[in-house]
Amino acid sequence: MNKEEISENKIKKRNKLFFAAFLTAILLMASTYAWLSSSLNVKIQFLKLGVASNSGLFISLDGVEFSESVTISMDSIIMDIKENYPNHTNQWSYALWPVSSNGIKNPDHDKFSFYTGDLVHTKEKNPNGSVKRLLNTFLRTEDSPNPGNLYVAFDIFLKNATGSPIADNLYFSDTTKIDYDEDTDEELKLEMDGILNSIRIGLVKVGSVPVLSDINEIQNVKCNNACEMLIYEPYSKSHSEFSIETALDYGVQMVDGIETPTYGIIEEGKRLEHTNGHFGTGLPLDTTYFKLQETVKDFLNPVFQVPNAITKARVYIWLEGQDMDSLETNSKGADLMVSIDFEKDMAGYE
Repeated sequence: MNKEEISENKIKKRNKLFFAAFLTAILLMASTYAWLSSSLNVKIQFLKLGVASNSGLFISLDGVEFSESVTISMDSIIMDIKENYPNHTNQWSYALWPVSSNGIKNPDHDKFSFYTGDLVHTKEKNPNGSVKRLLNTFLRTEDSPNPGNLYVAFDIFLKNATGSPIADNLYFSDTTKIDYDEDTDEELKLEMDGILNSIRIGLVKVGSVPVLSDINEIQNVKCNNACEMLIYEPYSKSHSEFSIETALDYGVQMVDGIETPTYGIIEEGKRLEHTNGHFGTGLPLDTTYFKLQETVKDFLNPVFQVPNAITKARVYIWLEGQDMDSLETNSKGADLMVSIDFEKDMAGYE
C-alpha cells in the first residue's frame, strides 16, 4: 500500500471524536513589534470547544458538568466556574503578548513555565556586526485565576465513556489549524506579514481517575511524575519576507520552506546576551537559559492516550516571543481563527 492508502485506512479506522476550539483574535495596533517586546497585542474575541458525544467522549471545564461543547471566554473560565471549581488557576488574556515557553520543566509539573523578556538596547556590536541586545527574563506565575495575563491557559476534563479495556489514542485531526478568518482581505493578509508563524498551542496531560471518582479527586489530579506535554507549531517552515530580512540584522539566515529552530527561555536571568538564545548567530548557545523548543508539526502520532476514565488536561495558546518570525511583524488589524480538532481511535478494542 502507498502512503496515501495507509493514511486513508488509518483515518477510516478512527472513531471520529473531535475536540474543537475556535479563536477569533483581533490585531488592533498599526505598528511593529520587536522580539520579545511588548508593542503588539492580539485581542481574543471567543474560543469554542466541542466533542462528538456519540463516540463516548464528553468535555467539561470544571469536571462537574460534561457536555458536547463548551464556550471559552473570560466569564466561562474565570468567573462562571468559581462555585463548581473554586481552586482553578485559569488564565485569560484580552491581549496576547510575546512570551516564551518550553513547556513543563519535568514530568511532575502540571503547568508550562512561561517567561517574559525585558530588552536592553545597547550601542555595542556583536562579532557578526549585529547590535548587541541584552535580555532580562522573568518567570510568570499561574497560582491563581487571572483575567489579564499575557496568554490563555485553562483546564479541561475529558470523559471517555467508550468502555475500552485499555487506553485509546487521541490524535490531532488534520483540520487543526491557525489561519486568518475567511473574510480577511488578501491585501491585509500580506500587510500582516506572517503573524501566524509565531503562534503556538500547548497541551499538558495531567492524569486520569475513574469515571465515578468524587469531584475532589477529579479536579485535584496530580502528575505523580507522569505528566505529558506537547507544543504544536503549525507554521514551522513558513517565514515572511519581512521576517527573513529582519533576521539578517541578528546574523540569522532564514529561508522560506526550511524550518528555523526556536530556542525558548528556560530560566530567569539578568542581562543575558539575547542572540545567545539562537543557533546561527555565530555566538555560542547559552544552554543555561535557552533550550531548543521541540514542537509537533504534523498529525501522524497520538497526542496522548485517554483511558476509559476522566482525564484532566491543560490548554495553552500564546505568541512565542523567541520565534525568529516574531522579530518584526506589521499589525494592521485582522481576525484569526485557531481550530483544535481531535479524533480518537478504538485502540482498546483492536
